[in-house]
Amino acid sequence: MRTGSTLMGYILGWRNDSFYLYEPFRKSFMWNYWHGNDTVCRSDRLDCRTVDPRQAVENSFLSNKNDKLSAYSLVMAIQVLRNIYDCQFNEFERRVFQPFTARRGGPSWSQMRSCMKIKKNSTLCLHKYIPRNCQTATHRVTKVLRFSTDLLADILLERENLKVIHLFRDPRAIINSRIQADWFPINTEKQIIEDAKALCKKMLFDFKEGQKLLKLFPDRFKVVYFEDLCKNTFNKSKELFKYLGMDLDEHKFPTLRLLTVSSDSENRTEHKTNQTSWWRKSLKWDILQKIDLVCKGVYTELGYKFLKNVEEYQNLSFSTVDIPKEYLIA
Repeated sequence: MRTGSTLMGYILGWRNDSFYLYEPFRKSFMWNYWHGNDTVCRSDRLDCRTVDPRQAVENSFLSNKNDKLSAYSLVMAIQVLRNIYDCQFNEFERRVFQPFTARRGGPSWSQMRSCMKIKKNSTLCLHKYIPRNCQTATHRVTKVLRFSTDLLADILLERENLKVIHLFRDPRAIINSRIQADWFPINTEKQIIEDAKALCKKMLFDFKEGQKLLKLFPDRFKVVYFEDLCKNTFNKSKELFKYLGMDLDEHKFPTLRLLTVSSDSENRTEHKTNQTSWWRKSLKWDILQKIDLVCKGVYTELGYKFLKNVEEYQNLSFSTVDIPKEYLIA
């Protein structure tokens, strides 16, 4: 949710040899995520509930309260991922599919999009094209936002050909982008700070759990910073392709024209030319200081810098992050 994951999805999923599944848990858990084996949390505020991993989460805690069919358990969520990687789509339409899925799915969903315009029947189009496109693709890519990192351990253990990219971005940039997005539910200062608390708590937990996965799967788990990816994106993308075992033939992956972050109400020109620091022109200084108080643990662990004063904040030549060498893409 505004971490640069859309850009990463374009890079890895919009290849001609990839089948891409955009946010498979968006339909069921728009504002929530599974945290560990028995907890579900809100992503926009500090609010977690203990749950039975085998039972669907109570609808009163979900944003889509009236959609009883889409709510499901952690056990089912893991199975949804397994099914995607196995190209099994039996429960897919009920539990996963939204128009967003096709629109953001890149080349592997182009036939589905065309079919839906003519037939107006997602079920028919889905079963006609998607299992086959998944099966014939060289790579299967998922953009997964609604899991804590520790939940990836089991699926990494059972699938030796699965690799993970764990993407981080400056939390101040994420929060500013959420403020700018019309659809994200933060409008007041109180909501902004609550969102910052929830975000940075999750980032810190995910980073520490990711370190364990990095030790267990050093060749299949990779930490990437959005700020690093945005510097010479095309060449950095090639390095990621090498890590994933993807073909470097330029006919198979997107041109630089596609490698821009999706935005809603944001200033597109500023965002395109200044993707990593444009937030410093719009996030209020007094809000920034309050975010710093609740996110200092993330800054310390990941190398993001505190900005000492307004002058330093407004000086865009001053970098806000020291990325550890071991996490640089190349």
